[in-house]
Amino acid sequence: MLNDEKTFEELIIAIQNVNTAIPLPLALRPKLWNRMEVLDRCKDVSVLEREGEVPKNAYYVVKGFAMVYGYDERTDEYVWRIYRPGSIVALNCFMHRKKSMYTIKASKRALLWSVSADVMKEIYKEMEGMREFALQTSAEYDNRTERGRNLLLALELDDRVRKFYKYYPGLLPARKSPVPDDAVASFLAISKYQLQRTRNKLIRAGILRVG
Repeated sequence: MLNDEKTFEELIIAIQNVNTAIPLPLALRPKLWNRMEVLDRCKDVSVLEREGEVPKNAYYVVKGFAMVYGYDERTDEYVWRIYRPGSIVALNCFMHRKKSMYTIKASKRALLWSVSADVMKEIYKEMEGMREFALQTSAEYDNRTERGRNLLLALELDDRVRKFYKYYPGLLPARKSPVPDDAVASFLAISKYQLQRTRNKLIRAGILRVG
């Protein structure tokens, strides 16, 4: 059961904002409040869900970050998503109860809330039309996230790095960042050297501000 009403309201707003045309059922709020779980604060990078398994939970990032890793044809790891505080991590494989192609990890010092597949099943059973709403909302949220990253990757290198740190301000200064440079560079589809060189240039020019 949760105990932070302010953060819970932020979660409800985040869910509703994905699809404002359909109001949330009133019964959803107490169900989530009573059945969501607070995960222990992560001391180090922690695996939440593994590739090749059906995800057990969906997550809400309260503090820190969650990262979704994929694997290319050589089984090399790459970062597909980085979720900041206030983000919902509910991949399509969780929603449709299929084996995942991705691994989800929480960053150091991350605080996340989780809701299990069993709880979602109860919600679908008790609230007519909720399954369709949840699937539609999840798909729209995922599409919006994908469009955002595609727009980011279409930018020139300087703008790509600048926009990234504007959207993820909690990752500067880099030496204190809970998300390592390797992960950031992979997410931006550049090398670690390109990331560090470009970031330092933008900091020297006063375009990126540290602290």
